[in-house]
Amino acid sequence: MSLLKKTKSAGFFFAMVYILLSDAVYAQDYNNQALEEAARSFISNLATQKPDSNLQIRAIPLDARLPTRQCETPLDISTNASAPFNRQVTVQLKCEDLSGWTQYVHIRIEELFPVIVSTEMISKGELLTEQHLRLEYRPKHFVRASYIDDINLLIGSRSKRVLREGMPVGMHQICMVCKGDIVSIYAKTQTLTIKTQGIALQDGNIGEQIRVKNQKSGKIVSGRVKDVDSIEVNI
Repeated sequence: MSLLKKTKSAGFFFAMVYILLSDAVYAQDYNNQALEEAARSFISNLATQKPDSNLQIRAIPLDARLPTRQCETPLDISTNASAPFNRQVTVQLKCEDLSGWTQYVHIRIEELFPVIVSTEMISKGELLTEQHLRLEYRPKHFVRASYIDDINLLIGSRSKRVLREGMPVGMHQICMVCKGDIVSIYAKTQTLTIKTQGIALQDGNIGEQIRVKNQKSGKIVSGRVKDVDSIEVNI
């Protein structure tokens, strides 16, 4: 065999070895867990969320009877959906080597929003303290507009009903100023603020207008709830 033919044969041999070794480098086994995680990570990188929310992204488990499969090339991962996603997205994972298989994984997305919940059973009329409350994230469709996400707003208010442990706390369940409470009345003018005391004649929360009785004059006025035990009256 001539030197040229030997060189060509050796070159062909090493080229084949390189191709086989290159394929071996990419070859990976994919069980259900690996496929689910690949799909979940793909959607996590694309998903968008609001500043005050958290996203819970999880894969719906594949059929446990599916065998582990191998792919000698990197998986092609795609979805027909685009962000912002609905609550469920289908992801396609495609192996484009000679075996040529495709798997679909369904991803479930929950947008969670902050809400204050009770840490223990709270009795009707009980004064709320920081120990009674904690911040949790709950699915959007369970969070009502009346629920509160700032613990500081609730400290010092009273429960208008029994609150079970883990129950979200809403404005309709508490009163920041309760009927019969001694409250501070702030009467404001353009140039000064006068402070006096009064008795609340109604329950109220921030921004609500209630009637209060001035303890000194006995006069009944309407004022807006400023915070816990404080009423603001414009004069």
